[in-house]
Amino acid sequence: MQKKLIAILLLCCSSAAAQQVGQRVILEDVAAVVGGEIILSSEVKMMAIQAAEERKIPMADTAGMRMLTDEVFQAEISNRVLLHQAREAKVEITDDEISQQVENLLNNLRNNYPSEQAFQRDLTAAGQTVEQLKEIYREQASNELLRQKFLQDHSHEFPRVKVTEEEARQFFDSQATGNSPEQVKYQYMIIAPKPGEAVLEEAKTKIDSVYKMYLDGTDFGYLAEKFSDDPTADKGGDLGFFSKGDMVIEFEEAAFSMKVGEVRMVQTKYGWHLIQVESRRQKEVKARHVLAATRITEDDWAKARELAESLRQRALNGEDFYKLAKENSEETTGLIESPNFTVLENIQPAEFKTALQGELTPVPNSNRRISGLVEMKPNGYLLMCELDRKEAAPLNFEDIRQQVIERLQYTKAIEAYVEELRKKTYIDIRFKGWSAVEAEQ
Repeated sequence: MQKKLIAILLLCCSSAAAQQVGQRVILEDVAAVVGGEIILSSEVKMMAIQAAEERKIPMADTAGMRMLTDEVFQAEISNRVLLHQAREAKVEITDDEISQQVENLLNNLRNNYPSEQAFQRDLTAAGQTVEQLKEIYREQASNELLRQKFLQDHSHEFPRVKVTEEEARQFFDSQATGNSPEQVKYQYMIIAPKPGEAVLEEAKTKIDSVYKMYLDGTDFGYLAEKFSDDPTADKGGDLGFFSKGDMVIEFEEAAFSMKVGEVRMVQTKYGWHLIQVESRRQKEVKARHVLAATRITEDDWAKARELAESLRQRALNGEDFYKLAKENSEETTGLIESPNFTVLENIQPAEFKTALQGELTPVPNSNRRISGLVEMKPNGYLLMCELDRKEAAPLNFEDIRQQVIERLQYTKAIEAYVEELRKKTYIDIRFKGWSAVEAEQ
């Protein structure tokens, strides 16, 4: 694993160094110039070695290494052509997008390790920290995003390509490895702890008092700063513009039914709110609010668990899970079963996967299975019903034939489009192939 990490570090560093304006580069080390940017022979060498390690091609296999090096070199030229065209087109990306892409690259690298400890051990051995690695990855992330956005923006220019059945099968055979992932269909409910009557009354009394002060002429923003239990208090309760689906249903229904300037009290699972609608635009509302939050005690959590356990038993006794969820679940979105099979490994949030990977109890005379309770603080107790499951199995071409054809069509269209871009881009090739690399050794 450490070899892979070091190779990535060296590759990123050499690539960044080669692009520094005004930097002197030994001409013999220039593999190509693409649109004014340099590709170093040392970069190509590192990419070829890394690819050989991944594909298990022995370095002693001269013929294999020559073919692989040429493949890697041509792919890098195409990447640089796309990057050059993206910059010419002034494609824009944000810092947030780059940061997210850096996290994706970092997670991909982490996934090569059996544990976080092993990853950190190799990182330390390479003389790097996670933050330093993130900084190294930023240029790579930026370049990938520029290429992706450029292709998205110009997809209407892609040529139409045809894919034969034989081509699709060959593509499937070259790409398919391992098994299809384990998949499930499911329903879920979340049983939330509810505050006691005394706590609810206390919150209602507080919001009544705040509302009276507002009616007496006190500024709404001042009241939010002084009395609200929400993090927006320091902004005078300002929630900015929001759309339907952004807030809990009770808050949303009130805000979207109110007139500009209107103030109203509303109860949600978070407590009592005093809402003031400030303006509207298209399908959005801008509002402020004061929140009198309700506290959840350990006793409230105990009652929620007791209810969740009783609902689990009722589901195991054969009662309809959907109906039980509709009557008791905190989140109505959980009432809808997953419309298609979902890859188990990809299910979010993590507690859902935990429940479905844990011990599931069969419902008599049914294919359904019920999970144990999983605590999801601060939301409540999660209970899941597995409707159906597809175990991991060898990939079969006929099962995914259309997806294979569509993917190959897209791949071939990009290749043809990039080939046209290469004709329009200045390219000066000087690389002499793997034999030149061998001569250096």
